[in-house]
Amino acid sequence: MGKLSQLEKKVMIKLNCRCHPAVERLMLFVTKLGNGGMIWIAVSIFLALSGRRTEGFLTIIALGITAFLINLVIKPMFTRKRPYELIQSVRTKLNPPFGSSFPSGHAASSFAAAAMLWLVHAPYWGLALALAGMIALSRVYLCVHFPSDVLAGVISGIVISYVTYLVACRVGGQFMGEWLEQQAAWWMNQVRQAMI
Repeated sequence: MGKLSQLEKKVMIKLNCRCHPAVERLMLFVTKLGNGGMIWIAVSIFLALSGRRTEGFLTIIALGITAFLINLVIKPMFTRKRPYELIQSVRTKLNPPFGSSFPSGHAASSFAAAAMLWLVHAPYWGLALALAGMIALSRVYLCVHFPSDVLAGVISGIVISYVTYLVACRVGGQFMGEWLEQQAAWWMNQVRQAMI
């Protein structure tokens, strides 16, 4: 763990020394899209208003569960300081974020939403995944998270979203109609074909 920590510190110092103004502006814009999960809430509302209520509903549920677990359960268990707090030469252009650096809430919520959009076959899920990746990368580039914080956030978001999806499929027949059951059957068929 000590070697990983040292490697991450070296990465943060190099990133901080090589900030390009145009890239920095892009990263500041992208990271702000992830603030409070607002971009993903907007996507969920858009889906619901465009006739894809179940997809929008599941995305907002996955986002809410992720935000709750990451910010109120997991983050308080860790007291990891952020790169600009630990490394004297590292600066950030962002207002100091609240709470522990581990795991990244931006990465977790972004990948929870993008993973759910992929699971429910929402249109443009590939763009959502690319945006989630950019938001996660921006957190490291702007020196508010170490790479391992972001990786943990990405994994957490995907896992939470997948479990949410499985639970929704299990109770889908009672609460959301046959659509979720059809989705679950489709995914099971894909798994079976992949194993043949």
